[in-house]
Amino acid sequence: MKDRKLGRARPGVTGMNAPLSRKPQLSGDPRPTAAWRSDRRTHGILIGLLLCVLALLVYSNSFRVPIIFDSKGLLLQDPRIRAATSENVALIFQHTYWWPWGEAGIYRPLTTLSYLFNYAILGDGDHAAGYHRVNLAMHMVNVLLVFAVSRKLLGQLGASALMAALWAVHPASTEAVTNIAGRPELLSATAVLGGFLMYVKSMEATGTGRIAWFLGLGTVTTAGVYSKENAVMIIGVIALYELARLGRRRWWDFLFACIATGIPIAGMLVQRASVLAGSAPAEFPFTDNPIADAGFWTGRLTALEVVAHYLVQAVWPWRLSIDYSYAQIPLANGGSGDWIWVAATLLAASGLVALRRWNRTAFFLAGFALIVLLPASNLLFPIGTIRADRFLYLPAVGLLGCVVMAAYTLGSRMRLPLLAPALILVMTAGFAVRTWGRNAEWRDEVTLASADVQTSPRSFKLHVLRATAMFSADPLHANIDRVVEEMDKSLAILHGLPDLRRAPETYYFAGVAYLAKGDRSQTAGVGDFQTAYRRSRELLESCIQINNAYERQREARYGKPAPGVVARTKPDAYLHLSMAYQRLGGMAGALRAAREAQRLAPLDFRMYRRRADLFLIRQQGDDAAVALIEGMLITSDLSLRSDLVRLYGSSTDPANCTLVPDPAGPAINQQCGIVREHMCAAAPGVLMALIDTGRRQEALETKQTFFDDYQCAPGPLNEVLQ
Repeated sequence: MKDRKLGRARPGVTGMNAPLSRKPQLSGDPRPTAAWRSDRRTHGILIGLLLCVLALLVYSNSFRVPIIFDSKGLLLQDPRIRAATSENVALIFQHTYWWPWGEAGIYRPLTTLSYLFNYAILGDGDHAAGYHRVNLAMHMVNVLLVFAVSRKLLGQLGASALMAALWAVHPASTEAVTNIAGRPELLSATAVLGGFLMYVKSMEATGTGRIAWFLGLGTVTTAGVYSKENAVMIIGVIALYELARLGRRRWWDFLFACIATGIPIAGMLVQRASVLAGSAPAEFPFTDNPIADAGFWTGRLTALEVVAHYLVQAVWPWRLSIDYSYAQIPLANGGSGDWIWVAATLLAASGLVALRRWNRTAFFLAGFALIVLLPASNLLFPIGTIRADRFLYLPAVGLLGCVVMAAYTLGSRMRLPLLAPALILVMTAGFAVRTWGRNAEWRDEVTLASADVQTSPRSFKLHVLRATAMFSADPLHANIDRVVEEMDKSLAILHGLPDLRRAPETYYFAGVAYLAKGDRSQTAGVGDFQTAYRRSRELLESCIQINNAYERQREARYGKPAPGVVARTKPDAYLHLSMAYQRLGGMAGALRAAREAQRLAPLDFRMYRRRADLFLIRQQGDDAAVALIEGMLITSDLSLRSDLVRLYGSSTDPANCTLVPDPAGPAINQQCGIVREHMCAAAPGVLMALIDTGRRQEALETKQTFFDDYQCAPGPLNEVLQ
């Protein structure tokens, strides 16, 4: 038991006031010499370099990992990062993280700016290696910060180095380091660790030095909260440090820290609220995080189970996965297994309270892990995912620090001073081997999904990811049977859920896969292709039905959506449903589905071409020309114009006047009566599409053009624009 007056600890037990070993001192002089300080600084620099080399060696095979999964959307589908212009920077701060192709209630402009830095300034574009180099550099910075933090807390150079090395190679961190999309974890960790060190430094400084450290604290807090929201927990870490310290509380220092961190946090929250208010409401699908749709107590018990899994993974990180979606982690139902996991978490929490009396360093490290994990734990509020390996990136600092302290305590009590270093080095070597192997699993989408489906076999999404990766990897679809088999596993997991809890994307892709299976079977003359086509039609209709259910729910909650806002999979589902109907001989159904696809996605040129192809199959050339003209006028797609030229050129009518010679090739003759008829027939559809996409003024101007240039009858056009 500690002597509260002197703050002493038993040998081998560390505390915030009692480092692992005392600094060497000259006889009669309680202060270290300048030479000792110089040697210690030199040793620290050398250890820091070795830690960076260790991280480089372990992650060196990550540079070959391509841009996959979520990274595709962030890097290849975000127009804001294409060029370093003031307009793009403004767009980054005015829109959410996943803009323009998704909304998840996330605002991380500095992370997006870092992608712009890679893409446009460094010129990495769609080449992944540059992004990986930046991620690894950020991880190295964090390794050095962990080393610096551990030196402050543990006081012993060797133990601090081992703690930083153990954390540097932790396998769960691959989802933050190797995965390009894990960059927010790296940036927020830098802010929290750096901000904490600045606060500690401010307590040791005086005068302008203190002011400089507090200004630095405010700066890194600003960078952190604009990179990932959980960096707001820096203020909780500082409060915990004050609670854990022995001696008189530095309340003025804490007040200054609250001001330094509170101003940027408040600014971020105001800006975030403004941006989210102008965005579509964020949705957390049940299948991504069942806790979001569970009752309060069921959700909290499940979240406590997940926290227990994180605690286990911190010391035994061999089973890793990029996804734990439904139904990999079932909701708590009160069974014995649930209570065992919950009890383990509550026991760990109660142990945290006891640690404050036994060892304040361990108390701080364990509390640090809890505080920084809290925003992603689903305990306070549901987030977009039930669990993710990357969420352990920063909490692992505190958890592994406790492991290091436990190892040294064990070695001290057993009077084996080399036991702790030996144990930690063995753990570090094991972690390094697993991290190297994990990086190899990230080498492509098929390999990663195939590895992770072994860890999370009940995750519906992993089966979908594996199927879509295999489908994309083989354009000839020779592996279509394996793709369909994987999709069936995903559908089996979702079977029985109500529409509002199912994932429409899964049914859409399953329908596409069965359509491809039918095509391949029909071409090869083997298998029952009709059954495959019917299954495709059934799945695509299910996708549409599920989307309709979600749309009704959103309309009931938020009112009618803005013009042109529809579920991403719905137009494509109608497009492929049209193909399924056609394969089954139902041309009327094919045309209905194609027309609906065009209505839902009027700016997608594929929809017009699909309708034109169907009309040509039915030998309705005039209707095909009208469909192509609609698409040409609405989308300005040049390929549709080429299709129309070929269609007009295929006419056998000697009096055909639809084309005229032109130096660039045949041109459409807008003075030809047939062309004028087609233009006027297309006019109502063109005006309706402009209205549906919120372009009413343009519709009015286009209407006048149809009157002036083609002398279209006013009646049909006036009916559209009343």
